[in-house]
Amino acid sequence: MSRLRPASLFALFLLSILPIVSAKAHGIHVQLSTGTLSVGNGTSGRVMFILSPNGTDPLDDIDDTTTQDYFFGMNVNNLQHNHTIKLSGGTRRNTDTGVFGWPIESLEDIPAGTYRAQAFLKQYDTAKRSDGSVVRVKFPCGDGAPSVSGAGDLASDVIDVQVSGKAQTINLVLNNTVPFPEIQGHEIGGCAQGNYEDTQYLKHVKIRSKKLSEFWGRDMYLGANVLLPYGYNVQDNATRYPVIYSQNHWAEGQGPDSYSTRASFRETWDTGIIPGSANKTSRETPKIILVAFRHETPYYDDSYGVNTANLGPYGDAINEELIPYLEAHFNTIPQPYARIQDGGSTGGWISAASVIFRPDLFGACFSSYPDSLDFHKHQAIPLYTSTSAYTYPNGSEIPSIREFVNGTQQILASTATENHWELTFGTSSRSSLQWDIWNAVFGVQGLNSYPLEPWNKVTGEIYPEAVEYWKSMDLAHHIVTNWNSSLRLGEVLRDRIHISVGTWDDYFLNEGVAEFKSRVEALGGSDWATISILPEKIHGGFYRDMEAWDYLELVKKWVDDHAPNGATPLHANLTTASTRGNIWSEVIGRGGHQAALARQSDPVVKIAGGISGTVGRWDPGMKLVARWVTNNITSSKHGYTWFNVTQGDVLRYAPRKIRHAKDKDEVQLWVTGRKMGYAEETRKSNRVIV
Repeated sequence: MSRLRPASLFALFLLSILPIVSAKAHGIHVQLSTGTLSVGNGTSGRVMFILSPNGTDPLDDIDDTTTQDYFFGMNVNNLQHNHTIKLSGGTRRNTDTGVFGWPIESLEDIPAGTYRAQAFLKQYDTAKRSDGSVVRVKFPCGDGAPSVSGAGDLASDVIDVQVSGKAQTINLVLNNTVPFPEIQGHEIGGCAQGNYEDTQYLKHVKIRSKKLSEFWGRDMYLGANVLLPYGYNVQDNATRYPVIYSQNHWAEGQGPDSYSTRASFRETWDTGIIPGSANKTSRETPKIILVAFRHETPYYDDSYGVNTANLGPYGDAINEELIPYLEAHFNTIPQPYARIQDGGSTGGWISAASVIFRPDLFGACFSSYPDSLDFHKHQAIPLYTSTSAYTYPNGSEIPSIREFVNGTQQILASTATENHWELTFGTSSRSSLQWDIWNAVFGVQGLNSYPLEPWNKVTGEIYPEAVEYWKSMDLAHHIVTNWNSSLRLGEVLRDRIHISVGTWDDYFLNEGVAEFKSRVEALGGSDWATISILPEKIHGGFYRDMEAWDYLELVKKWVDDHAPNGATPLHANLTTASTRGNIWSEVIGRGGHQAALARQSDPVVKIAGGISGTVGRWDPGMKLVARWVTNNITSSKHGYTWFNVTQGDVLRYAPRKIRHAKDKDEVQLWVTGRKMGYAEETRKSNRVIV
């Protein structure tokens, strides 16, 4: 297909599709210089400028529900050594090249007052992936992929600033390199998801993943924290243990969040004895190996543990490279019934997905307050039926975060608030924050090689075609559509899914669990899975809000019951390879770069009872304008003007009056599309003779 960037179109096109934002005569301008630090020629990245209240550190509180900071972000491209970066104004018209601010839009809107200021430059690396896609992203450095101030980023000193309310310039020098953080003792192995110092029962593993390295075109690593049971003897190969694979976020400053980093838990674990209580005698700690994965990605602090078109074959890398390595080096029981998945929130989704997609590998999940299991409710968004991710049909805002005070719900943030806050940290789903990682995990690649976003990040307009691609990651959808297929999930997954959530979940995750429960129980009955929706419980805690040791003993009992000599053994016909889902070749074939190319098409003009044209096929969310071009004349003074069109439109051409029978016109349809994160593109149809 042909591509053209007409110079005269840009301003007209933006005016036709975006709201007018007034400019002010004076305001703040920010100038950033790189000082003596080395910035490679041609560097691209994201600049962040943060203002915090007087006397506070700009990074002390950057959470969107509590911060009083002002955030401003801007992409930079082809940055040269000793280049000066200038920020001014702010607009939602073009978030790719302009300044985007939160909670206020423009630098010109900052109230007068005394502040502390700091700036950062997140430098992107260019990755050429094996499917032909090319992205510019920040690869994390064993630091949990923070949204700002990650290892290797450039940072200015913190300075005091007096905002006068009149025109002024703030000068900052990016004269510091953010160091690798001190995490869990001395880091071993450099900037590659490094290992940490071992103790008697806590061991650390790191491997280079061949699968991920091939996809990303660079060395990629996976790690794990392995907590061994009291009395574990490496020489005793005859004594083997079941494993809980615990899925949780990377906890900044502590290493991956897991049992291994909870001090009170470790104090008891390392003694092997659970102290008695008023109604319980002391007892031994369960003889289980606990494993927490380290799998941060260029998009988030973990990969969601599945194969995805945007992140690569993380599911296969974890399950077919890291777990076999662990089983070869530790005394595990390498059987599905003895491999258990658990976790909360993000880890709740990962643990459920791991069993649902890989019942051949894992026995059961014990998943708490998981991310959306059914996209009929993506948090509080009715994703399949809504036209907006930010407002309900009645105009009220869709909430995202809440708390309950004396039983009364208080909304702390809306979906619009959170998405706009994320957008200051990165465009094209590169903020390393929650809504963006869902785009990367659940969605496919766009033609621009970045995640095909399900809605407009500024306006909230939902793109139904983009949402349709999410269905392969809708766990309820996967189960019900494969209930009686060759995967036999109705039979295979019975009694293997255990989920709990509270009705007062901070992030409305109970709504997706309720949808999941309704759909699977409609086919399998109330005893097909154990799904507990706990009254007035919030986000957090162990499964079913149990005490840790009671929970671990519950899991151990499930393992014992489903062992070959147990009361209800997990039969081999329920763990065959034919039960697998989320197969990498299918994932990348459906959602990779070649699939993105295949779904595009140029405009087409036909002569049949007149002249008609179709606008071609474009990625969802593209704003399109078209014009008829006759005899290659494009001048507007000849009437060849642009007009708005949408995908699927069939356009009619009215030919000019023919002066002589021998006169002929060559007619062509030009369509131009533009979208945040995409280069403006004009596609030309075939030519027809009239």
